[in-house]
Amino acid sequence: MKNKFLFTVILFIGACSSTPTGDQAKSVNTLIQKPEFNYKISSLPQSINLYFFKNKETATLPLEIQGFIENSYFYNTKISYRPKIFLSPIKAGECNIKDEKQELNIAFNFYNNAADNSYQECIKSLPRGKTLYVSDSDDNLGFSNSFIASRKEEKSKLIQSIKNSSIRFVVIDSKKTIDKATITKLLEENDKEVVEVKTYDENFSSQDLFAEVLMVNRSKDRMRKLSRRISEKIIGNSRAREDFDAFFLSVDLKEARNLKPALDYISERDYEVFILNSWQTNSYYKSLDKDLIGSLHADFPIMMPIKIPEFISHEKRSREYAVGYDTFEIVLLKYGSVKSRNFIYKGLSGKITIKNEDIFRSAYVFKITDEGVEIL
Repeated sequence: MKNKFLFTVILFIGACSSTPTGDQAKSVNTLIQKPEFNYKISSLPQSINLYFFKNKETATLPLEIQGFIENSYFYNTKISYRPKIFLSPIKAGECNIKDEKQELNIAFNFYNNAADNSYQECIKSLPRGKTLYVSDSDDNLGFSNSFIASRKEEKSKLIQSIKNSSIRFVVIDSKKTIDKATITKLLEENDKEVVEVKTYDENFSSQDLFAEVLMVNRSKDRMRKLSRRISEKIIGNSRAREDFDAFFLSVDLKEARNLKPALDYISERDYEVFILNSWQTNSYYKSLDKDLIGSLHADFPIMMPIKIPEFISHEKRSREYAVGYDTFEIVLLKYGSVKSRNFIYKGLSGKITIKNEDIFRSAYVFKITDEGVEIL
């Protein structure tokens, strides 16, 4: 316990040196805004235990814990809310959960921990009544009090944004996402038709992929055969198939920057292109993403090409940090605000509302244009 306390003190000192005491609202645009409430300090938990997976190979704190601590320090300077925060790292194959009578337990569980079943089984033993479960996976492990920030919301929001003009789709996933079947099902449930599905392999040419999908090589073969048949050279352009009008790509951002230009080059046509980030990396969008111009996306505000709080460095700019930062905000809204019903908190991970004790997160959909980004 003594080591935990010293660890916490050192962490707060680090937060003091890296987090500005000024109002962050002045350094962000309207997509990210802090609530303005007079919180009931007496109703807020005075002791919080943070459970997280500890990788033996890394000595630094996970980004979600850094985000939580830094937002905690911000409010420390604004509303004098100073909860005792205890850090409880759990290593692979270990389970050292103890009843230390903290008022609130918060268990963080992210995709990169999913392979370690021992960690998930460990946090399942936490008391349901005083535990907030936070994860980027759809499974809440039976915790009704949970904050789920999963890619499923981005997928659903992006599909809902499709206009009626886009009806027939080609769906392309990658070997990392492997979700072309679920995307196809969702598109069909939204009255769209999927005419072809493919899986992109980064070891092969993206131009060859689209040449195959668009059947442009078949058009060239037909011209060559006809030339031989009539013994005359035929001059003409190869024709691409025309039985679809949109693409849905479920790939990493780096792969998207390779695929979109290849599609434009091979097709010579402006298809509607919807891109769902794989979340396998924390690559973020650029202020002018030339390779992605014209494509539509759904993602966390922290990953978008917008002005974000100045204290978020390139190393911290991640979905994990955003979820940890927003988790502290949720604690304030859920336990200390009397006016938070139907209130929308514009956080680093999206728009968050609390209704009947349930926590909902909504994603943003945006289009990359030659002038920057357009929020839809």
